[in-house]
Amino acid sequence: MLENKKINWREISNVLKRRALIEIIVVLIILVAGFFALHLRRATPAAPAKYDANSQVLLTLPESKQQVVLDQTVNPQYVNTFAAAIQTDTIARPVQKKLAAKGIKVSLRKLEKQVNVHTNNNNSLIEINVTTNQRTTAKQTAQVYAQVASENVRSLMGIGRGEVLAQPRVNQVLAIQKLPVKQIIVLIVAALVLGLASGCGLEILDRRIRSRYFAETTLGSQPLVLDVQPTAVQLAAVRNTLDMATPPATTLVAQLPVTSSEQQAAVQALAQQYAATGERVLLIDLATDAAAVQQLALPATPADYQGNNVARLPQTTTTNTLLTLQELELSLARFKKDFQRVIFVATGAQTAGNQQLALHVADARLTLLQQGVTTKKAAYTLQQQSQQTTPVNIVLYLGN
Repeated sequence: MLENKKINWREISNVLKRRALIEIIVVLIILVAGFFALHLRRATPAAPAKYDANSQVLLTLPESKQQVVLDQTVNPQYVNTFAAAIQTDTIARPVQKKLAAKGIKVSLRKLEKQVNVHTNNNNSLIEINVTTNQRTTAKQTAQVYAQVASENVRSLMGIGRGEVLAQPRVNQVLAIQKLPVKQIIVLIVAALVLGLASGCGLEILDRRIRSRYFAETTLGSQPLVLDVQPTAVQLAAVRNTLDMATPPATTLVAQLPVTSSEQQAAVQALAQQYAATGERVLLIDLATDAAAVQQLALPATPADYQGNNVARLPQTTTTNTLLTLQELELSLARFKKDFQRVIFVATGAQTAGNQQLALHVADARLTLLQQGVTTKKAAYTLQQQSQQTTPVNIVLYLGN
């Protein structure tokens, strides 16, 4: 492991936020798959089939009470009162006795649970619904209930009579099992845990630097946080930090663990900051300028600098040139006569020997880390190799 760090809840919160999309996707997939599996399990009904029978009773009044009929048939209170009476023991007991005579024995309490009575406020029709486990039982119970109810209209209401309109119709009711609440809770909790775990797992597999916390813990440095495109104020803060840390820091080495155009641009912008204060600045890329540095170590070689505010060395076709410490010191002595500030740029592991030499002659070292680009391994290796070479080491972190 590259890191040995204590649990930081703020860091964990940032990780979960960065991986929020994959976490949500994983949670949704698990929930959909889990509910589908539960649905398949309940698709085979364990409970017996149910049968639903409906019978209808129409309430009417005698012709001699014609005026009352006009009042009562449109009055839902009359119909609703009788519908409520049907579900009491007054009707259920004679129904129970008649069913027993037909060979259907059922308790009074169970019978009342099997029966539901429905009314419509627009008419005087009462619908009696019976649900049982057997088709014949459902039909006979609905039939007997309708007969008994129609025969007891006058005794219960004091007026009127009932008429059974038709024989009961029987329908099979699909037995649907309820989803178990405990299993649903377990499924939701498992989906959330696995969703969060997937985000953390991806973070572990992703070895790129995702926050400055890595620099603070593993590299042991408090980085200066800059935007990916640093502002003038941020660059001025870097320059001031360097001046306070080591005032005569005329030679800087900017180390980039991995190649990045944003990091290269940040070093260029820092050089422009020094140039804006009136300094003459020379920017040297050790990956491409080592051959030119080697040639300028010879006093006879003319110095042909290129560029305006920030000077560069002339380009050569020779690459991967390994300098000696003497060559670097001789050429650097020439550079210091012409420039107030010399900045070496060392990228990755290219010409590693030249990087080490540059660090030996540097007054300060800048390590540039970029969120989502720099790998932890590259930054850690660079820190281990260069830990004791320069007196001042400042880490710049491009990101949030």
